[in-house]
Amino acid sequence: MCGIAGILSRNEPSVRHALSGMVRAQKHRGPDDSGEFVDSFGNVILGLGHRRLSILDLSPLGHQPMIHPQTGNVIVFNGEIYNFRALREELIRDGESFTSTGDTEVLLRGLTLHGESFLTRLQGMYAFAFLHKSERRLLLVRDPMGIKPLYYSQADGNFLFASEVRALIQTGLIRRDLDDAGVAGLLAFGAVQQPATIFRHIRMLMPGHMMSLSIDPIAAQSPRQYWHFPSLDQSLTAPDPAQLRSLLSESVRDHLESDVPVGVFLSSGIDSTIVAGLAREHTSHVKTFTVGFADHADLSESELARQTAELMQLDHTEITVNSDAAAAAASEWLATLDQPSVDGLNVFLIAKVVRAHGITVALSGQGGDELFGGYPSFVDVPFLRKTIRKISWLPRWVRGMMAKGLSAGRTLAYRQKLQNMLCSDGSVAALYLQRRRMMSDSQLTALNVNDDFASPEYLLGSPVSNVLQLVTDEIASISRLEAMLYQGNMLLRDGDTNGMAHGLEIRVPLLDQRVVNYVSRLPGALRLPPGSLPKHLLRTSCTDLLRPALVNQPKRGFSLPIRRWMVGPMREICEEAIDHLKQTDTLDRRGVHAVWTAFLREPESPIWSRAFVLVVLGNYLKRMTSVPAPG
Repeated sequence: MCGIAGILSRNEPSVRHALSGMVRAQKHRGPDDSGEFVDSFGNVILGLGHRRLSILDLSPLGHQPMIHPQTGNVIVFNGEIYNFRALREELIRDGESFTSTGDTEVLLRGLTLHGESFLTRLQGMYAFAFLHKSERRLLLVRDPMGIKPLYYSQADGNFLFASEVRALIQTGLIRRDLDDAGVAGLLAFGAVQQPATIFRHIRMLMPGHMMSLSIDPIAAQSPRQYWHFPSLDQSLTAPDPAQLRSLLSESVRDHLESDVPVGVFLSSGIDSTIVAGLAREHTSHVKTFTVGFADHADLSESELARQTAELMQLDHTEITVNSDAAAAAASEWLATLDQPSVDGLNVFLIAKVVRAHGITVALSGQGGDELFGGYPSFVDVPFLRKTIRKISWLPRWVRGMMAKGLSAGRTLAYRQKLQNMLCSDGSVAALYLQRRRMMSDSQLTALNVNDDFASPEYLLGSPVSNVLQLVTDEIASISRLEAMLYQGNMLLRDGDTNGMAHGLEIRVPLLDQRVVNYVSRLPGALRLPPGSLPKHLLRTSCTDLLRPALVNQPKRGFSLPIRRWMVGPMREICEEAIDHLKQTDTLDRRGVHAVWTAFLREPESPIWSRAFVLVVLGNYLKRMTSVPAPG
């Protein structure tokens, strides 16, 4: 796990200055080592930079940028290749020899020998840049699920890329104009929707995509998709829980590969319990961590997690945090956000305390809800589709009136969301996106935001138009939408940034390529049979790891009492952010005021998240304006 950076320009001093700045800006991602490579190709200068968090092969032989001794090819790599040992043996049989014991050299030599076709053989999480020196070509690649981030910008004849937005911004080579689509996505869904970022001149390479650049002259091809969800196999009549169990076990085994201490985030939920249980099968010493709150017992998962650890004989650490310390961490989190998002504070807090206990790698249960059907959307969207089909003949204004009647007495957020859903076209995508919405169309309009950027037509257009791939299966469609949109735009991106803020690598074995490919082929009726409990297939494949107390509890996650902090210890920070946002021309100040005052009236209602996203945006913009703009 590391931070990477690169620049192509015709100005060598500019390359060296910008590259060093990008590497320094990502020191938190790789506190153990750094490296820079600069070379000229005709009139163009290429700079590649790296920050290293040493996890495999801790020796200097793992240093990056790594150069192929025979060809001069170069790689800067962020992530892990979990099947690198098998690939290494294959490459040795092909005549390759190795000096290091890690995965970086395997990737470098595999790409040199096999080219882009080597990508199909990778199992891992990764974002990398590979220089094919003789072809004067640079290849940027991001893993299929988008676990590792990669941002790029083309500005004034230069091309830059990095693992974080902040690294690109601090070069002074990129204007900081806000992206209207980025702002709209943030307000509608709580996180900027890729490939947009909060800045107009910075884009994100989409999951499962590659981008090829010729170096002289500097010319970037449009990103190309090298991985797609597998087609559904309608011939399957029953899943094979034993096969899935085997794949999950292999994945966890490979995700434990490390030359530094590894831990497991353990909650009271099914996903992390299964990950911890499978880890225990492969090693007798599994360190698990649970974070609980001393003064918010209703949000604590500590008791059930402790019982799990005792039953599985895990080396368990229970970390108790009080509200004052957590609220202080929230302020620190706001001050270090790479992009504004309402999510990630929980990861920031957990990563901080786990890293302080000497852990460099942590396994997470992320991915179970998206793959196996753990979210309410898997029930709500099919139900709403049936409802809308029955009333589709009614004019939209009539359906809007029906929504008002059905939601009488409910919160404003509920009323607006129901109205938007009943007035939609009833498609899976439209209902799913409305189900995930934070701010309604009318609220975006009141903030002077173009709601077209939050529409299904925009969000499911190129380059994610194939996310559904003509899938008519409701459950499979929702799973793909959850994986590519909610998980990809928020959970994985924020998990990476907030873990790496403390130099902690977070691994997600449930999103291993073997597991994703197997489950994604299953029709929805096999993955989540009608009337079954959420994550039915995951439960049935790992029944021996799940006791009744876990199986029968309602779904919960690691939740923070943010809404309580917003009217308590964080009140001053929140109001300063709201005041700053009102002073900018980004949003309509009356709309901002209306959301904040509505939250103060109903702080325990879902509207708190709408107010919080404005706080996050206001705080972010205030921080950005305090940094000198590019000259």
